[in-house]
Parts: sequence; structure tokens; C-alpha cells
Amino acid sequence: MSDPMNICPICGEGQLLPQVGKNAVEYKEHRAELDLHYSVCDTCGSEQTDATQLRVNKRAMIAFKKQVDGLLSGTEVRALREQLKINQAEAARIFGGGPVAFSKYESDDVAQSEAMDKLLRLAAAMPPALGFLRHRVGLGVEKDHDGSGVYKVQNPEVMSHD
Repeated sequence: MSDPMNICPICGEGQLLPQVGKNAVEYKEHRAELDLHYSVCDTCGSEQTDATQLRVNKRAMIAFKKQVDGLLSGTEVRALREQLKINQAEAARIFGGGPVAFSKYESDDVAQSEAMDKLLRLAAAMPPALGFLRHRVGLGVEKDHDGSGVYKVQNPEVMSHD
């Protein structure tokens, strides 16, 4: 039995068969061959890409651009966020970027700015910086990563909003 969702919209008869090819890409003079997801009709031979395949292809290109630009990959952003023991909503409150920003950064739907990338790396490298940022948005201070103490704020007067 054929899947009606997988019928070719061009000829109306054939089945769309998923394929993975290679796509040569270039960004800032860096070249790579990325996987290219698409489907081919087994009757008329037309090549098509559905929404899911487009999303996978787009994410691969964004991941490549992040790599070339020296930004954290989506996997690295997620690992860093988890290392900081915060969820995506808290990360958005602490670092900015909007309510779904971290979901998009982590899935490589969007590349974080260079400034956001630096801020994330700073918070991971300097626990008091994360404590400062948490306090600024009203999340309070959390115990540091090894549980040995509490993030300290050196200059409490800079905590107040203008």
C-alpha cells in the first residue's frame, strides 16, 4: 500500500523516495560538501524537497557558517547551557535574545551573534559573571557548578538598574 502523503504532486502517480546527495557550498572563502536532503519521484523523476528536508538542509548550512565564523555550534550552546544548569527560558532571560532564542541557537535554526557567543563563553568561564547576570534579571544567585559556594558579586552597586 502506498503512502498518500508520499505521492508525487507533479505527476500524481509516483512515490517520492528520500535521497541524500552532496552539495558544494562556499562561505567566506571556506568550502565544504554538505549533505543535501531531497526526494525523487520514482515515476516522473522530478526532484523535490519537503519542509522537513529544507529545514535539515538549512540547519546544516547554518552549522557550517557558525563553524567558519568561530561560533559555538548548536550542540556546544546546549552543552554550555546545561553546564550552567539553566533551562532555555532562563538562558533567554539571563542573556537576552528572546523567548525561543536558545531553542533556535541549539538546533542551528539561527546563528547567535558574536556578542552573544562571547557572553555565553564568559559566563561559562567566569561563574561570578553568571551570578551577576542572574541577579540582574531577578533569578537570584545559584550555587556554583561544583556546589562549593555561592557566586559572589564584587560591586553590588553596579547591580542596580539605571
